[in-house]
Amino acid sequence: MKTQTTLRWLNFALFGLALWFFGNLYEEVILMPNWLVAPLDVLQAYNRYYTVVIQYHYYVPITQVAVIVLIVCCFTANPARQQAGRDLGRAAIWGTIALVLTAWIVLSLNLDLFIGQLTLTETEAHRKGLIWMLGNGVRLICVGLSLWYTIRVRDAIR
Repeated sequence: MKTQTTLRWLNFALFGLALWFFGNLYEEVILMPNWLVAPLDVLQAYNRYYTVVIQYHYYVPITQVAVIVLIVCCFTANPARQQAGRDLGRAAIWGTIALVLTAWIVLSLNLDLFIGQLTLTETEAHRKGLIWMLGNGVRLICVGLSLWYTIRVRDAIR
């Protein structure tokens, strides 16, 4: 019974991490090249498009809760901690680093780029786009490692 419950939580964490990884991979490969070519035009179109439902409303809570699940599993008695504690800890650490990096990206870049009226110059929008792209690349590595270790934990207790 405890193994099944742990597997359910790990599968939820895997879903959240996969959503996060592939969502950000899409942004890195598809959205960013457009943004870097014509930053203000793309940002204005992007901000006009997302007026009713913003992806942060469903995307952000799931990704953060996925990492919280891993952290909780590190500090509670469960089969994942007993059988694959080292990989579980690594998954939680890489996920936490990704959360911290995300907080920095949101607070230092996204608030200027995606929230409210766009008041940046073309040069500043391009510069912030480059910083966002590099930060997102590092975040992709962190989330990918968290995803990898979580898969290893899940497979160890299955």
